Amino acid sequence: MCGPLRAQGSTCRPVSPHAISPADEAYKNGSYPQAEQLYMQQLAQQPQDAGVSASLIETFLREDKVAQAAEQVKAAMAANPQSAALLTAEADVQFRQGEPWLAMKTLDAAAALDPCYARVHLMRSRIFRIDSMYASQRAELQKAYDIDPTDPDILMAWSQIMPAAQEIEGTVQALGTMNVDPQARSTAEQTVHGLMSLLHEDSQTCKVLPAIRSATLPLVASRQDGKHVDGYRLDVNFPRNSARLVLDTAASGLFISRAIADQNGFQRAPGAPMNTVQAETVRIGPLEFHDCMVGVSDVPFAGKADGFIGTDLLASYLITIDGLHEKLELEPLPPTPDVLPGNRAKSGELADYEPVYRRRQLLLVPVTINQKLSKLFVLDSGMRMTAMDSDTAHAVSNTRVNFTNPLPTESGQPAQVYRDSFDIQFAGLASRQKSGSVLDYDPAAMRENAGFAVAGLLGFDVLGHMTLHLDYRDGLIKLDPADSAATKESGSKVEPSQVERPECATLDSSDIPLNQTLRLAVTGTIDSAHLKPGTRVFARVVKGIAYTGCTLAANSVVYGRVTAVSSSGKPHAAELGLVFDDGDCETQGRKPLSLHLIALLAPPDEMSSNLHGSLPVAVAGGGRRISDAAAMMDGYDPRLSQGGKPLMVHPGAVMGLPELKLDPVGGPACSARISSTKRSVLLGTNTELILALTETGPVEKH
Repeated sequence: MCGPLRAQGSTCRPVSPHAISPADEAYKNGSYPQAEQLYMQQLAQQPQDAGVSASLIETFLREDKVAQAAEQVKAAMAANPQSAALLTAEADVQFRQGEPWLAMKTLDAAAALDPCYARVHLMRSRIFRIDSMYASQRAELQKAYDIDPTDPDILMAWSQIMPAAQEIEGTVQALGTMNVDPQARSTAEQTVHGLMSLLHEDSQTCKVLPAIRSATLPLVASRQDGKHVDGYRLDVNFPRNSARLVLDTAASGLFISRAIADQNGFQRAPGAPMNTVQAETVRIGPLEFHDCMVGVSDVPFAGKADGFIGTDLLASYLITIDGLHEKLELEPLPPTPDVLPGNRAKSGELADYEPVYRRRQLLLVPVTINQKLSKLFVLDSGMRMTAMDSDTAHAVSNTRVNFTNPLPTESGQPAQVYRDSFDIQFAGLASRQKSGSVLDYDPAAMRENAGFAVAGLLGFDVLGHMTLHLDYRDGLIKLDPADSAATKESGSKVEPSQVERPECATLDSSDIPLNQTLRLAVTGTIDSAHLKPGTRVFARVVKGIAYTGCTLAANSVVYGRVTAVSSSGKPHAAELGLVFDDGDCETQGRKPLSLHLIALLAPPDEMSSNLHGSLPVAVAGGGRRISDAAAMMDGYDPRLSQGGKPLMVHPGAVMGLPELKLDPVGGPACSARISSTKRSVLLGTNTELILALTETGPVEKH
């Protein structure tokens, strides 16, 4: 995003020791109101002094008086347009106004006038920081310090970064060349890990991150009105229960309700911020996090969610949020050769990614609105609707009266929605937000968090139509329209209903051995009339089985979710999509499982079959560990294979439930689809589900 560093002269003479004015002393001591008063007195006596004007501008910014700083820049630049000090101060104002790309151009002009003005390099380092150009940040800080170590802002910025970088390099070199006992090595590595967070934008709230190389996690779609997806949620396991948290690209770490915190016995750590608790262990699918600071809310979350999970928690991975296939993919980031964080390398597998700015957990993109102006917006998948501050909206809109309409909210406090349409363009994509779809929001909290102005939030109404690829380490993203796979070569757009669904493994002609199946019984009832997509369901294991990486004991629980629901009155018909994807393993706790529903059986008291109680009990590794399975199958009912070979299950078999049909891969994302000739799909107590123990999800097309 930022251009290459302009070549500097070979030498810049360091600033000589000198006495400082009372105004400079007040600024150095952090007494900014006093410094402002003193600088204004100096300026009254020396109105053409560009250095004093620049110092006053910096003081205004320290006091968060951005508008006054901008006015002072305008007035001072009119008198001294060729001042490197004023141009640098102007760049700082542009940075605080949320326009870092303009600030870097202004700094280029300042450096051309005086490449040895120390604060040019300080400001460059700040912009390189949020642009994920960490090697350039350190180089600029060192230049600024070499020129003027007496400047309080330069000294503070340098001392926060450069000693840590030097200590990391020295420690790593020593560990690589010396024989160090294990305990000392562990202590040194922990020190390096702690210092490393100073050298790049880091919002990690867990001290120990998972060692799993890659993972695929199921996402659960939420529907506020029962029809339209307005977000995705992720199951997170705590020591005593699990929670379903909204996946939020603008949140930081984990944020849960007070009830869940209390149920798990979480307590606030000594010295930790208010409204936080400490969780020693948090599991997300196969990932395990340790020593996590978790935010807690006493106010209920919208949509009855249990909380939020920020994607920044997964920043050590290359993240793909694939809503079309309802999955979150985590892959290794490309390796880097250097010990210290460096500049982004936009090459190889990241060549088609776009750079974005990053500030802590926030990923920020320049958004062009109505082709009139560009402002920074946060990627915020946790917001149902896109939002924009009123100053930006008024600047691009022709509407002057009745600018907003109220929108009811769950909290009872109405939100305001603009009565105008906005064309927004970002990251190489364009989107038109129709009237009534953009919220008015107060940018104060976001500005305080980021340290500069943020004009808006790109919500799920925009991001939900895309597959998001996020690289926090390098400040890179790739946004693929969800229908891109179905767009013809001519580039014509297709409707969402025409989007090609993933090709699924063929099951209807492939009988599956009984020793590759798991037998579950419904607890209570599963009735589609009372369910909606995303609802969690569960069933108990009838007979224990050792599945790959997981032993499921008898009466343990296997969990599923509803992927689709539909019904009609005349004639009566209903459909239910189901997928079972995790279970309570005997020693490993709750883990993702590779299961697929392939057969349905009526409750035992409605059938006269000796099949029940005769399934094999052990399956290990990728193959099977079975002794004389045929001898165990006394009374095997051949209807389960629909007339095929014994000891086999024909996918789609339904026994004792004449009103139901089963398509094992007919639902969304290759889930199972159950159809009924009645008003709802009803699976009563003890209805048995036969699940395949093999992978039958989406397969790649070649």
